[in-house]
Amino acid sequence: MKLKLVLALLAAMIAPALAQDFPVTVEHIYGTTTIPAQPQRVVSVGMHEQDFLYALGIAPVGVKEWWGEHPYATWPWAEAARKALNATPEVMTADGINIEWVAAQRPDLIIAIYVTMDEAMYRNLSKIAPVVVTPAGYQHWGAPWQAELTIIDQATSGNTAKSDAIVRSFADRYAVVRGKYPQLAGKTGTNLYLREDGSFDAWSSNDLASKFLIDLGLSFPAELDKLAQPDNRITVSPEFIELLDMDVAIWPADNAEIQHKVEAMSLYQGLKLATEGRSIWLDDGDGLASAAMSWQTPLSLGYLLDLLPPKLAAALDGDPVTAVPD
Repeated sequence: MKLKLVLALLAAMIAPALAQDFPVTVEHIYGTTTIPAQPQRVVSVGMHEQDFLYALGIAPVGVKEWWGEHPYATWPWAEAARKALNATPEVMTADGINIEWVAAQRPDLIIAIYVTMDEAMYRNLSKIAPVVVTPAGYQHWGAPWQAELTIIDQATSGNTAKSDAIVRSFADRYAVVRGKYPQLAGKTGTNLYLREDGSFDAWSSNDLASKFLIDLGLSFPAELDKLAQPDNRITVSPEFIELLDMDVAIWPADNAEIQHKVEAMSLYQGLKLATEGRSIWLDDGDGLASAAMSWQTPLSLGYLLDLLPPKLAAALDGDPVTAVPD
């Protein structure tokens, strides 16, 4: 992560808070939650919410491990923000949500947005402390990061001053990228994944990673979007691989073996993705870039905004000789 981004995030965290207004009530898919006073012990049981809390200047006392096994379940793009807060949260490593673990952290607020959780679990967690889940108007896993950040800000500070500032700063950064790389505008592209059975997965235009690419100026392939299942997954079997032949494809592969398997496929070799060098492989040796694409947080997006646009520009020029920058 570049120094300017770290400094900007730290400045946002230490900026004086505006007047707090508690109790505060937030609306979500299971109704409303009222937080009676400013929370002092926040626990996140979702997959990536620690990044949102760090970005808002909140040090959680408990977080959940998604994958990676980094200290405090914090990936490198968020480490500076965690250290700035002296945050040393306990980490829940069990699958799902361990209610006993949550209770043991003595929370006065539970954040549970980016996680599969039914209403029964929400009710059980609410017996421990107020719970904030997916904002109203969105489906599970489908709330844009801006809406997620806003509801967490409301619940922890009583206002949206910090989240509004962060959202504006990213809107400005997206505008800068679109201005610097106008060749991205309207080009079709999305993230692609190789399945173990040899078929491919994409995720619809409602997916958070897809929305990120759209914010950069790309267009989601319309024919793919029509195939989306209720969970946003799009599965394409090898015989229909032509559906994947878009202007650019991002492969968040976390190891080089996946790239080798795809490039060895005869059907893939006939696509423009192959002949014109339009694929971007995000394997960086440590899985950081591919993980950032999955996390989709205010901190991982900052990392991706520095990394991905020049790769997209190189892949979109239609010349296989042009090397996609490391």
